[in-house]
Amino acid sequence: MKKLILTAIVGLAANFATAQNINFGIKGGAVFNTDKGKVWQDAGNIFKKDGKASAGFQAGALARVSLAGIYIQPELLYTQFKNEYTIPGGNDTNSMETNVGVTKKRLDIPVNVGKRFLGIGHIQAGPVFSYYFDDKLSVKDFTTAKQDEFNVGMQIGAGVEVSKLLFDLRYEFGLGKVGSDILNGSNGQYRTENRPQMLNLSVAYLF
Repeated sequence: MKKLILTAIVGLAANFATAQNINFGIKGGAVFNTDKGKVWQDAGNIFKKDGKASAGFQAGALARVSLAGIYIQPELLYTQFKNEYTIPGGNDTNSMETNVGVTKKRLDIPVNVGKRFLGIGHIQAGPVFSYYFDDKLSVKDFTTAKQDEFNVGMQIGAGVEVSKLLFDLRYEFGLGKVGSDILNGSNGQYRTENRPQMLNLSVAYLF
């Protein structure tokens, strides 16, 4: 999968380098994670509970290639967001609970195809390829035993263009689920899982 993503990046870069109607830019914005996720313990399925979602951010670079009536816009973004879970402090599910935040850090490669209209607006849609490289836990007593690394999703959105500024609102949904196995010392292993569902609000500047 890593080789596939690297090959895709190199291929896109080679094609864009020879394109005539191309603009590069930078972008940043907020992400609002709407999927709360779940946490459970596999042993006998003795514990299962919904988590909480929170906002995050993303930043990176983009390229826009204008073709006949449409454009293709690949991006390379760093995205970070968090889910919070309540986990028992011991093997007894009635023991004191601990709130554990799982901050997900990932690299995203969205490739959207868009259409301009009315000279100021645009709509767009396309896939997003995500590589999760770190799940950071907020409680020192807990450690990450294993984490899922790759996921593919879809984005659909609309925006407005004012001079060289692009304002976008996108909805993103994962085609698969991602999660982490986390350890609570000797008290057991828990599985966290969510399917990315996010609203992305961003602003970009084209050079």
